[in-house]
Amino acid sequence: MTTATRKLVLPASAVDPVLQEIRRHGLADQETGALLLTGRSDMQVLVVAVAGTTGIVRGRGLFTVSAVAYDRLFTFAEERSYRVRAMIHSHPEEAFLSRTDRAYSLRVPGFVSAVVPTYAAPPADPESWGWWRFDQDWEPCTAPVVDPGLSLVRTVVFDEEGVREY
Repeated sequence: MTTATRKLVLPASAVDPVLQEIRRHGLADQETGALLLTGRSDMQVLVVAVAGTTGIVRGRGLFTVSAVAYDRLFTFAEERSYRVRAMIHSHPEEAFLSRTDRAYSLRVPGFVSAVVPTYAAPPADPESWGWWRFDQDWEPCTAPVVDPGLSLVRTVVFDEEGVREY
C-alpha cells in the first residue's frame, strides 16, 4: 500500500496544540495553521509544527507561509528523518478548500490538507473538519485515525527564524 492511500494516524494529544493555536488566532479574526510530520516510512504523526510569526501572514481569509519558513521546517524534518505529510489550517466559518487553498497549498501526491471551521470556537473532533488529499487534484478524503493510546513526540513552532520547541 502506498503512502498516498494509507491514512494518517493522529495521537489524540496532537489535536490540543492545533486547537489552541486556531482558537487563539481565531479570536483575533485570523486564520492560522500547522503541519503534521511522521516518520519517513509510516503515517503516525510524531510532530505537530505550528506556525510562528516571522514569514507568516495571517488575517481574515488569509494564512500564508513564506518559502523560507517552509524551508526551515522541511530542513528540520529531513535532518531528523521526518516527513511532512499534512497541513491543517483554519477558516472563519466553513471547512472548504478555497480557490487559493487549491492553487497554493503544497501540491504533492499523497499530501493531505485539512480545514478547521469556525476558528473562534473550533470543533475538537477532527471528523468535523474538512479533509482532502492531493493526487492530480484535491480530492475529499476521510479524517485520520485518532488514537488516544499514542504519545505525541513533540510540538514545535516554525517560521523563518527556524524550528523551536512550542
